[in-house]
Amino acid sequence: MMASRKDIDQGYAWVALASAVSIQLLAGLVAFSSGVINIAIMEEVENDITKSSWIGSTLIGSYTILGPIAGMVQHRFGSKLTALSGGTLTLVGMTLASFCQTIVGLVITYGFMAGFGLCLGANVVGVIPGQYFEKKRPAAYGLCMVGGGMGLFVAGPLARFLLDEYKLHGTLLIIGAIAFNTCIAASLLRKPPLSIRTIVIEDHRENESVKITHAMEEGAIRPRNLHPLCTENGTNMMSSEHLENSYDDLTQTPFLQKADSSSTPVKKQATKQCCGNTTSCSMLKTTCNKSFLLYNTTIIFWSLGDAACIFHLPNYAEVMGSSPTAASNLLSALGAGGVFARFTIGLLASDSSIEFPMLQVGFVGITGLITALFPLMSDTYHWQIVFSFFYGVYSHGTNSLMGPFAIELTGLATVAVGFGVVYFSCGIGYLLGPIIASFIYEGSGVYDYTFIFAGVCFLLSSISTAAITVCRKRREI
Repeated sequence: MMASRKDIDQGYAWVALASAVSIQLLAGLVAFSSGVINIAIMEEVENDITKSSWIGSTLIGSYTILGPIAGMVQHRFGSKLTALSGGTLTLVGMTLASFCQTIVGLVITYGFMAGFGLCLGANVVGVIPGQYFEKKRPAAYGLCMVGGGMGLFVAGPLARFLLDEYKLHGTLLIIGAIAFNTCIAASLLRKPPLSIRTIVIEDHRENESVKITHAMEEGAIRPRNLHPLCTENGTNMMSSEHLENSYDDLTQTPFLQKADSSSTPVKKQATKQCCGNTTSCSMLKTTCNKSFLLYNTTIIFWSLGDAACIFHLPNYAEVMGSSPTAASNLLSALGAGGVFARFTIGLLASDSSIEFPMLQVGFVGITGLITALFPLMSDTYHWQIVFSFFYGVYSHGTNSLMGPFAIELTGLATVAVGFGVVYFSCGIGYLLGPIIASFIYEGSGVYDYTFIFAGVCFLLSSISTAAITVCRKRREI
């Protein structure tokens, strides 16, 4: 079944949004429980924080760094099949991980396989709000990211409870089964509402141009042998060899609009084409956008700091004297702040008078300050709880802006690929952040320096975001 245009901002759009929120919640639960599970890995598999951190880094890194591949899979097979595949792969990876007794085995199964499964689901979450919402799009993205915050909220206590009851391997098996519910959420997805593609064709015989606005979607109206090709300005063009057989079909559709109503339909020839591979061309165009490259630099710095902080926060609390249960509750406080921030930022971003970069500059800049100063007030558990909540408030609003930023900087037509590239940048930070922080801790013997490192990364991310605005204003001049 396919949704119709009447489902934009209403109707089945809310069902699709609920599905996306559920997928994001399950992905957040698996990803953010890795910090608590890492403690159990050191206790039951190998007591080496640097080696064990590779497992969580690979999980979160695969979750994000494989975004471009997930984007191409979704572009080819659609949201429903992509999410179904993601839920199944996560279950398989976690099930195999429950039988592993080595770090390498856990890296491959729990880290890579489960991580790529989460990545497939997460890319769907990044695209669905853009397809079903227009006026309420930033708010819809905010609601989707609330799912991730809810996952973070329950991840710590749930993982701690399961570890106490079923140990490491039973916990991995149960969390994999919970993540398999992604397939139930995916079953609610339909093909998105019709999108509008403009195909510009030049009439060389009469030296006039016509514009054909043709509503197309996978499985919807599809004239025979019509293969749109992308051009430098993003307009879809038809090659002459396919146009001969398809133009007559196009003129019979009610979506034909001629620039000159007095002209009669004749066979046209495309004036310009870029390449035959739409996905490759879209990806090249996306990654060559200067503002988009700057945004990805911003995301790399942000994810470096976020991964280092979240992954090591539970272990840091235990080193400071907290119990394992109390340490895992810090993630719940962080998740509570994240839920509030993700929804609030989504609402603020819906206001056309507020620019996305300014929101991110302010929130990430404050995150950098409180994270760098955290070691000064971390001596008591109460201050650790306060830090965790406000860290969630100021840091995790960035998640709600990723989708709107991807659409604004790359266009809705290529949002699946654009969002995948953004997730790739996240993956670089999430893969390297915990490992760099572990080296800092082992080299210095002081955990405080890992949070100073995270704070500096956040400040650099804020500065990079400000550079996006400067770059765009110079282009306008």
